[in-house]
This record gives sequence, C-alpha cells and structure tokens, in this order.
Amino acid sequence: MDTFSLITIDNTLSDTNGDVSFVITCDNALNTAKIKYIEVEILSLAGIIDWAAVRPAITGITANCEVGPGPDLSVGIIRFALRAQTDIKTSKNRIEFTIAHLRARAGTHLPASAPITFKLKGVTQAVIGNYPDDYRFNTIQVAEKKPEIKSLRINPSITQGSGEVTVTYEVMNATSCELKNNAGGRIHFFENKDKAQPVRFSGKVYVGSKGTTPVTPFYLHARDGASEAVDYTVADVTWAETADWTRVDKFSRQVPVTDSKGTGNEPAYYVTEQSRVLDLVLNERDDMLWAIAQKREGQPATSDTLPCIWKSCDGLAWEPHTYSSKDNTTGVISEALLNIPPELVHCPCLHFGEDELFFVGGSKVDIGICKNTITAVSLSNGSVRLITAPDAMVPRSTHACVVYGEAQGNNHIWLIGGADKNGNGLNDVWRFDGAKWTQVLVENTAFPKRCQFSATVQTDITGKRSIWISGGAKRYDGDTLNDVWLYKEGQWIRAKEEKKGWLAYSEDWLAAASMCYVRTEKNSMGDTAGTCRYILSNDFSGDDKQLQCRWILGVDIGNNLYKWDLVDRVKKPELPAAFGIARDFTMVTVGFNGCVWAVFIAYLSKDTTVVSDLHYSCPVP
Repeated sequence: MDTFSLITIDNTLSDTNGDVSFVITCDNALNTAKIKYIEVEILSLAGIIDWAAVRPAITGITANCEVGPGPDLSVGIIRFALRAQTDIKTSKNRIEFTIAHLRARAGTHLPASAPITFKLKGVTQAVIGNYPDDYRFNTIQVAEKKPEIKSLRINPSITQGSGEVTVTYEVMNATSCELKNNAGGRIHFFENKDKAQPVRFSGKVYVGSKGTTPVTPFYLHARDGASEAVDYTVADVTWAETADWTRVDKFSRQVPVTDSKGTGNEPAYYVTEQSRVLDLVLNERDDMLWAIAQKREGQPATSDTLPCIWKSCDGLAWEPHTYSSKDNTTGVISEALLNIPPELVHCPCLHFGEDELFFVGGSKVDIGICKNTITAVSLSNGSVRLITAPDAMVPRSTHACVVYGEAQGNNHIWLIGGADKNGNGLNDVWRFDGAKWTQVLVENTAFPKRCQFSATVQTDITGKRSIWISGGAKRYDGDTLNDVWLYKEGQWIRAKEEKKGWLAYSEDWLAAASMCYVRTEKNSMGDTAGTCRYILSNDFSGDDKQLQCRWILGVDIGNNLYKWDLVDRVKKPELPAAFGIARDFTMVTVGFNGCVWAVFIAYLSKDTTVVSDLHYSCPVP
C-alpha cells in the first residue's frame, strides 16, 4: 500500500511565533485516491491551546476549515473540507497547510513537544488507506526561539547569464543550515556555533540542464536540534537572451464550480479563472513582487469582480494573496481574497509596517482624484483604516511615493510633489512614520514644482541610499521637465552628466517617465562587491511615442556625476491600440529579480483608463 507522510516545513512553536506548517506527500506521486477531507489532530494540546484563535489554511486549494470543539469535532482536531476533491497526483504530491496562532491559554504552558497526526478522507468520510499503518506522522516542537528563514532566493532567477546563479539566504536562531538541490544532494552546509548570530550566505551555484544535477528548486533546512524550518526557491531559472520586453499574462487561479448534473450543490471540479493586471505595488515584501489585478470579463461567475492583491516569487508565476476569515455564526474558517476598493487601484501603493498596504494620497493617473489621506489595508485580515493628514498637506494627485530611511535609519513613507485639485504643480515633501506626517524641509535648493513624474530609491556601491526623481510636468498637462534630482544627506541635488552639464532627458520626451532601481546580482542582501547598482529609466518620446530605456550609471558619485547608457535594439512591449490616441500616460515600474517590471497606463478621460499587460525586461548593463 502507498504511504502518506507529514513532512516538516516549520515544526516549532516559540514565544513569539505560534505558527507551524507541514506538507502531506505520498511515496507514490501518482496516487489518485480522491481526497475530500483532511483531519489534523493535536490531541495532547487539546486542553492547553486557545482554539478559538487558531487559523488553519491550505496553500493553493480552496477549502473550508473547522476547528474543534464543534458539533461533530472534538477539541484538538482540525478539519479541512475541500470545496472540490483532489488527489496526490493532481496536487503534484504536495498538500501544504499552515496552522496559525497556536498559543497557550492563560494559566497553561506548552509541553516540550506534541505529536501531530492526520487522516485523509473521501467524500463519504471513509479514511483513505489503512490507518494508521499507511501514515507517517510528525512532532511539533516548542522552544524559546525557533529557526526562521528570513530570506532564500536565487538572485536573480531571470538572468542573461551562463549556467551559474547566485543563491542567497538569511537565517535566524539556527545551529546549522543545509542547502540541497531537488535531488537531495548537498550544495552547502554551515554549522553555526552561536545561534544568536544570524547566518548569511551568498554563493554561486551551477544549474544543470533537465535530467542533470544540481537542479532547482533548491531547499534550505535551518535546524536547532529537533526544531527545523524548511524553505525552497523558485522551481525554474529563466535564461533571457536579450533585453526584449516580454509579456506576462499568468494571473490565473483554480476555482471550484458546482456540477449542475451532480448531487445538490456539491462543487465537483475546478475551472481556471483569468485575471488581468491593473497596477503594481511599488516595493517588494517577503522576497515577492506584488500587484493589483481584476477578474477578466467573461469568466465563470465563481467570485466577485473587485480588484484584489496578487503576489509572485519571481514575477512569472502569480497567485492571489488570501487571508483566513472566520464566520462568527458557524465557526467555519475559509480563505478570502484581499479585495481593494476600485477608487484606490491607481493610488501609489506601498508595503509599510508589519502587515499593511498603504494607498497614499490621490491617483497617480487621474487628476480628478485628489486626496491627502492614507488608506491602510491589512494583509492578515483585510481590515481597512483611514489615516488623515495635517491641513498644510494639500490633497493631491499625480505625485510620487517611496519608502526611505531618515537619518536614524528608520523607514518612512515619503510623499513627493504632485498636482493640487487645480492642476498646479507642487514640490513639498512629507514623510509618514506610521503615526504622523512631518514635512521635510531643506535649507538650500529644492527641486522645481512638478507632477506626473517618477521616483525611486537607490543604494549605491558604498551602501548609502538616496531618493531619485526625474521628469514630469510643471503642472498637469503643462510643459514637461527633463531634469533629474536626488536627495541624499538631507539635501536635494541636481544630477550632473559627465562632461555635459546637467543629466537630462531629450527635449522631445513626453511626460510618462518612470525610474526603478535594479540590482542585477545578489538582489536580496546588502553588499558592495560585484553588484550592479544602477537605475533604469523608461520614457515615451516623440510624436510616435517610442519607448526609450536607458541606465543611469555612476561615474563619480562623490561629485554627483552620472551618464546615460542606452539599452538599444530592444523589442518594445505590445501596448493596447488606445495608446495611439491617448494624451496622458503613466508608467509604473519596479526593479525585482534582476529585471524591470512595468505596467503602462493610458488616461483617456475621467474614469476611463486603459492598462497594458505586465511586461518585464532583463537589461544587463
């Protein structure tokens, strides 16, 4: 008989983290026994855990969940009811689940360890296989601190390179770290004699072709005795032959539908639901690129059509971000999409703080949507809160926002320039620390007033960060600006071009510039040696709206000398036909995974915009 096993992803509860994760696998990856229910038992913790606060979830499978005690469920038992049946073969021999908020009730204490068992059941509640003989269980460990994998990446996994990639990781609270390839072969091992010190690794790894080793994904095991955390990289490395813009249209998910020929309302199978990208979140989080997308027209009526948040580990494979939602009447826990109000879609959006998305000010596209408020949306429960601004910070649109550290190194949201409700350009700068707004005043030169411009944060080869802004218009639909400025060490400084005066765009460019900081190697951990730390600028120029891409390269950063390096002979992105008649454009770009990721937005009239598909370019300087 086939054997089902519970494999560790994160097997430890600590003083600060009450989450554990496991994956169900089978020694026969082609097993097709239909699974409708998964029951997980942690009976030794039945009288200890505050079960009302527990939030279980299955990754990538739509399911409802009940946590005992319940009408037919004992305390200490968790039951996942899959909306549509699956099997080991269909799930690619990987059914992953997380149990969050396993915390002791007041006056109780967790034991040193606790067995965790599971059962797979069919639609009739019959156990699959011979229980317990065909099952291999696991153990939850308890420790003051547990191994935590803060980051694990192939940096980048999209590259114009050879057969080598750079793998980086950062681990906390571990006595050993072991990196393996998909075949189980060891790539790297490190014994950490002081687990209070983080383990950081960055090294070159040869990637073999299909059928050879080492092969991706790579797996990292961080251990401290019996406590273990496991993470893995993206499954594929993409070798880009050119810097051509490439279209990405993989915003799809499997959703259960009701079989009208079946019995009752039992969802019997999955269909593919397609979505389209609307905008990008301007900074990454958890080593992922984030976006706002919406279900395409003509899709099955399986869910609402509100925009929602999506995320990707490499920019190519996307999944919707979900959170656990509990029905207070029935006690049933289900996964909910993180929906976004339509009026916020094109407001600058940033990750900031512990687990919130911040939509800052008005629209970066529509002059008619002027605001001076922040709407914060929780990633963990979907709650929304409104944050007001001081009267001196006028409502605005077509502004720029970044996350940038002030002098003491604490990150703040920075809001820069924009246009007021009358279309007048602004050049005031404000920063938000999570509680209040403070205006950023400088003693010397300030950049000229502008809107419809771009901004990014760069880290130079010395490790110092600076804000860069470029282009825009003096007022909404006004004369364009072609200058480039940077903010560092408390001052705004205009960038110079080597031997040519000021660094500037050509005179025929249109107000649709964007900038993003792209690191083409070692993209996740700070270092100085061998890392290309440049800014890529994109702009529409001339009557034919040609997209130009060029690097800004540092020549003498001490004296603020830079130069352009054109990325030429590049296949341009395929944009919708409406771009040919549009008057105003917005380009949203994010540097991630060694590439530039871009969404192009054409503004036609009030409440009418046309958005391109997501594109990426791998322009090695």
